Amino acid sequence: MGDFNSDWKITGTPDPATPDPQPHQQPAQPAAPVVNTQPVYQTAPTVNAQPVYQPAPAYNPQAIYQGAPVQQVPAVQASGRQQIASGFVPAPQQISRNADLVAERETNLNEINKMINHFSPKVDVFQNYEICINDIMKCNNTSVAPFCWGIILALHSLIFVFSAATSNYRDNILLYAGIALGFALVGAAFIVLYFVKKKKKEAKLEDLYVRFEELSNELKIIYNGYSNCVLPQEYTDPRILFKIQSMLFSGRYFSIGNALNSLLGFPGVYMNITKNKAKFIEQTKARYNGNPAFFNAVRYLNLR
Repeated sequence: MGDFNSDWKITGTPDPATPDPQPHQQPAQPAAPVVNTQPVYQTAPTVNAQPVYQPAPAYNPQAIYQGAPVQQVPAVQASGRQQIASGFVPAPQQISRNADLVAERETNLNEINKMINHFSPKVDVFQNYEICINDIMKCNNTSVAPFCWGIILALHSLIFVFSAATSNYRDNILLYAGIALGFALVGAAFIVLYFVKKKKKEAKLEDLYVRFEELSNELKIIYNGYSNCVLPQEYTDPRILFKIQSMLFSGRYFSIGNALNSLLGFPGVYMNITKNKAKFIEQTKARYNGNPAFFNAVRYLNLR
């Protein structure tokens, strides 16, 4: 039994017969649960090392991405043409499919073969002509270095003469006079050498111009011997013809003009040929009484 306080209320533990707590008593607090601080071990999931077989997707040619259509030139793309430096030409597969293009390509191949048979036996004439042009250009570019050195040495000799004539160097006048004479002789030798070489080059240049005219006339005869040539004379060098033939054989070009336009389509090539041809014609026309020499464009084309 519990005890009573001054207000006659039960204090202490309640009667075991009446376990319910009285209003003035606090219920007993439940004990805190025991927390297991040890980590719970979980077994790793079993991995199936055998790959799962998945059948390959069915091949659907319509599902292959062909790329976005080009909207700028739909007509050109639709006709199967490809772009080159000078424009658009039929693609190789388009040439093989188009009977008209195949026939045109065969016609042009036959024509370029005939041109090669006519011009290639004279390839040495074309090569000698180019060598002659290079020699003329070298002779025209005469070096003035010997003349300049002669003038410099002559001025040094005058300096030594002036130094020997002054009062400070009267005792060594013979030494300075000898040095001045040596500079003067060497300078005079350089000047004489310049004029001798110039005279020889002028004589050689005249011979080269005669040879140049002979080769030019021979090339004109060769060109005129091929009736109705489809190419201007400056593009009939056998090296150019062989390049055009290989371009036609590749299937990328279907005509001689188309292949030549591709060679001229590189930046600056056509303008360079046009400018140099006009200059060449004016120079040779003035020298050969209004009859310009044969112009060959092989050195301005990239044939590699």
